[in-house]
Amino acid sequence: MDLSQIFGILAGLTAFLAYGFYFNQIRKGQTIPNPSSWAIWFLVSIINSVTYFQVVGQNLNQAFAALAVMLSMGLIFFYSLHKSRFARISFIEIACFILAIIVGVFWQLTADDRTANLLLQAIYVIAYVPTVAGLLRGTGKEYPVSWITAVIAYSFSIAAILLDYNGDWATFVFPLVNGVMGNGLVVAIIYYKNKSNGQTPQIKRKKVRTKA
Repeated sequence: MDLSQIFGILAGLTAFLAYGFYFNQIRKGQTIPNPSSWAIWFLVSIINSVTYFQVVGQNLNQAFAALAVMLSMGLIFFYSLHKSRFARISFIEIACFILAIIVGVFWQLTADDRTANLLLQAIYVIAYVPTVAGLLRGTGKEYPVSWITAVIAYSFSIAAILLDYNGDWATFVFPLVNGVMGNGLVVAIIYYKNKSNGQTPQIKRKKVRTKA
């Protein structure tokens, strides 16, 4: 097993871990997932996993992270839908969902995996808008651990591609745009809001009693 395969496996396993953290955060009420973001991400992840598999030349190791994301997003979406743990939806979020459907129709009509996959990355970016806006408005609630772990997972995916590069720059777009930049932006917003609200995590110190 070469380094590319190792990093590909690490990317998928770390992605599962990231969404496992997120699932636990939902259960504990530490996170309020945005409905449109997760509906779009789940819809796009299905198409993305298929088209990205073709973009990377049917390299399962490099596509493992995309598959892990699709399965994890499906679990979180349906669990949150069942538990009604969603934030409120707005007009802009409905528009984002429609755009995701349009890209799906384009893919079906043209059978152009590469172009469809690149267009999907734009939808991924748009899908972050409701989550970021919710955090900035204070209507959304997120916890940084899962998002940071996701950044690590996609970084492993980029490493796997670099070590077995097929010459197509499009292979980097999904893990870089959606993975590192998208998740990284959410992490930055979470810490920004915590700092502006005076909620920067601090280490608790135990008081030591001294004998007189």
